[in-house]
Amino acid sequence: MEKWSNKEIGQTIINLKKIDLYIIKKFLGTFLLSITLILLIAIVFDFSEKIDNFIDNKAPFKLILKNYYLNFIIHYGTLFSGIITFISVVFFTSRMSQNSEIITIYNSKISPIRLLAPYLFCSLTIFLPCFFSINFIIPQTNQTRLNFENNYVKKTDVNREKGFHKQLDKNTIIYIDSYDPKRNRGYHFSLIKNQSKKNIEKIIYSKVVEWYSISKKWFSQYYLINEFNENKRIIIDSTHSSQRMYIDDLFTESPKELFQQKREIQSMSTNQLSNKINKEQKKGNYNLKDLIIEKNQRIAFPFSIIILTILGFSISSKKRKGGIGYKLSFGLLLCFTYIFLIKFSITLSLNGGFDPLLAVWIPNLVFFFMSILSFKKMT
Repeated sequence: MEKWSNKEIGQTIINLKKIDLYIIKKFLGTFLLSITLILLIAIVFDFSEKIDNFIDNKAPFKLILKNYYLNFIIHYGTLFSGIITFISVVFFTSRMSQNSEIITIYNSKISPIRLLAPYLFCSLTIFLPCFFSINFIIPQTNQTRLNFENNYVKKTDVNREKGFHKQLDKNTIIYIDSYDPKRNRGYHFSLIKNQSKKNIEKIIYSKVVEWYSISKKWFSQYYLINEFNENKRIIIDSTHSSQRMYIDDLFTESPKELFQQKREIQSMSTNQLSNKINKEQKKGNYNLKDLIIEKNQRIAFPFSIIILTILGFSISSKKRKGGIGYKLSFGLLLCFTYIFLIKFSITLSLNGGFDPLLAVWIPNLVFFFMSILSFKKMT
């Protein structure tokens, strides 16, 4: 085994510090430049698309900048930080490789594992603010941004629903064909209560149900009730009655709680999401895919920064034929594959029986194993 003198050890430490600083500057500089350019392009396209809405709805310029585009930058900058990190790593590492800088570093008896250290440091530097932002800041900024969109862009009520259904507990399901938020009315309402999977206990049907904010209950004047008791069917028809009926003890959620759309879920804090999931599960409602996906995405997306950093370093640190162009093309192909996996797995979960927790983490797991295998090949 070759012995190193104290002078050689000292010189190696100095070289390592210089290399670390050099890579950190390259990494963070490229990342900041990339994210700035991408967000500027996104803002230009978004503004050109929405400028007519801003003018037609007389949106104040101050609110456009403060309430919309500032929060737009925070939201999408955090959301795409993993992909932008990956592209940045591939770009500057490919340039270092083509300029034989990586080979020179290896010749200085620095291993790939040690060279990866400043990359991981930078990825953690990006990971920490992104994790904090996506869990604590973005839910609040989303509320402001989406309220602005509702007032000055789309001019639609966020609670308007069509074809809504929800499981209130393990034995009770409701269905509302359409809901009018201005009148607090739901049309073509059905409530089905089961004794078991095979036996139906009660079916309530009403053409119109109405929410009374004072009593905080849902009522109906014209309804039809089918009760099944010991194989006997009892029908209660109120078509010609003037008496309003309180629907059901289980059906007590306000319209705001009941018709919680994706944009409202995005505005909930992580603690609120956890509490909502626990509350619904205690009632026996396990159809909570939107909530579970949103909660776990807030953890999975920041972790993709570290995973994609390792993968980017592994595929771009070796000098190959085709130069930077080939590596960037391959990197972009992997980016599209990653995005496709996210969309595919989440769609499969929402529209099928796929587990939502697994759906969120599958892209990260696939790319984690890819990054480990790629790194092992180069070592």
